[in-house]
Amino acid sequence: MRTEFFDTAEVALNDGAQSWGNLGLWDTASTYSDACRALALALGTEAGLDERCHVFDAGFGCGDQLLLWLEQFKVASVQGVNLSNTQTDRARESLKRRGYGKHSNALHQGNINDPARWPEQGQVNRVLCLDSAYHFPRRTDFLTRAARCLPAGGVLCLTDFVLSESYRGGVGELLLRAMLACSRIPRENLVTLPRYREQLADAGFEQVQTMDISEPVMLGFSHWWSRYRRNASHLPKRSRLKYAVTARFLRWAHRRQILQYILIAARRG
Repeated sequence: MRTEFFDTAEVALNDGAQSWGNLGLWDTASTYSDACRALALALGTEAGLDERCHVFDAGFGCGDQLLLWLEQFKVASVQGVNLSNTQTDRARESLKRRGYGKHSNALHQGNINDPARWPEQGQVNRVLCLDSAYHFPRRTDFLTRAARCLPAGGVLCLTDFVLSESYRGGVGELLLRAMLACSRIPRENLVTLPRYREQLADAGFEQVQTMDISEPVMLGFSHWWSRYRRNASHLPKRSRLKYAVTARFLRWAHRRQILQYILIAARRG
């Protein structure tokens, strides 16, 4: 019986033993697993990951992205915090099976805004957040904690939703708030990109770089689901409804210029 809002339901969308769970980057990918991996690769590349990097991953899901940081980018270490018990357990087991048991011990279940779940300053030089920051309670608190744990020159890199600067509310605000409530996304987390930059600066970040990847993420997921749903009878009815509603919402929010999906990198001052 499902007991967590964030669980392992997305495992059923994956190929083989993979367990990705993000919206995906669909400019060249055709399968869910490939698209999710592509989004993680884009994040890791933008963050400048290499063997000198010590990573704190905020919202690491079932652990596929942690394996990517370790195996593709050869980072020195990974640690992180994730809200879901079931996902965290799966991530720990995945790392152990691949020979990364010492890193699995640094994966913690808990609230991202619990200071006890964060490393001390200087223990990491990269904070990553793949497709999860919009779910955090008070994302500004997350930005502040990320800045506190990073040394000067350390990098925060994440993907996130922002409000389009052309968005004016109105009738669309009712649907937006309804969808956010269903998706466990605090309304206050949705701000325009200029305001987001201000929040980063207030937290202590500079050299902010952004890339708008709305179309290959938002429309990409929507188009993929319209094809995939025809052969999705293996999914529970609740999951099919969730993905169908998500796909329609993303298409609506993109075409009405309400939301944008952004890849963000910022350096600690």
